[in-house]
Amino acid sequence: MAPKPEIIYQAPLQGFTDFTYRNVYQEVYDGISKYFIPYLSYIRGKEIKKSLLKEILPENNKALPAVPQVLFSDTTELFELVSILVDNGYNEINLNLGCPYPMATNRGRGAAWLEKPEDLNETLQQLFAKEFPTKFSVKMRAGMKNNQEFKPVLEILNQFSLEEIIFHPRTANQMYDGKADPSLFAEALSLTKHPLVYNGDIFSVTDFQVLKTILPQQNSWMTGRGLLMDPSLAMRLNGEEMEAKQRKLKLKEFHDRLFLEYSDRLQGSGHLLTKMTQFWSYFCESFENPHKAMKLVKKSGNVLKYNAAVVEIFRNF
Repeated sequence: MAPKPEIIYQAPLQGFTDFTYRNVYQEVYDGISKYFIPYLSYIRGKEIKKSLLKEILPENNKALPAVPQVLFSDTTELFELVSILVDNGYNEINLNLGCPYPMATNRGRGAAWLEKPEDLNETLQQLFAKEFPTKFSVKMRAGMKNNQEFKPVLEILNQFSLEEIIFHPRTANQMYDGKADPSLFAEALSLTKHPLVYNGDIFSVTDFQVLKTILPQQNSWMTGRGLLMDPSLAMRLNGEEMEAKQRKLKLKEFHDRLFLEYSDRLQGSGHLLTKMTQFWSYFCESFENPHKAMKLVKKSGNVLKYNAAVVEIFRNF
């Protein structure tokens, strides 16, 4: 019997996996089952950034299996944000209970919910009583400060009809330090009634193979930074053989199409170079000398020098 195909999700990373990135990725690479859109949230009062509203426009995601996220502090915010997404035609919405950044948690959003399971229960009771015409999934961490906080939260989530739970086995306080702990994920598997997706530290095929030995029955995964470092990773996790030269050619095609799309979308060469330099903080990891590759990109002060640096990196690194 052939092994089950691995289900790979692209994690949402603010500032990176925007609709331009998602659409270009879909055109160049295979292997992603769902793209998660960076969270929709309020910034001041009832204000939502225009850039976040652009992210959820149906015309910017029409070729994608895309799932939007909401980041909320109370039922009022949650209902309003969900209503916006329902009005835009989304049939699945992901509830973010995992964002670790203090700018979110200090406002009672993201992973802060993991410290208040009773409030979460009441909020979800009210949400499901509304009978919104959409499905809900959850993305969560193991806890805010304590990596056992997920246990009462899973008990609460078991009461509700969820599409799935994406579980990142780190605390919010850890941010991305240390290592994700697959033993916490294994424990969560034994406590939940819902399908569980593994998220955390899948940077390479080797990382993935180690996880498969620990979690042999698991076949749904989410990766974010790993895909930014090596956009071919999803294909390779499903067994597609790609030699280093082929991967580099594919990455060059991906880079060039990204550059072209952002050239059309962004105002001014400075904005464009800033955007592409951000991507190179991850792309450089695909080369033998990432530090030198990154240094070349950073030194380029204009588009002409940037393009020359990119040619040199792909030719000589």
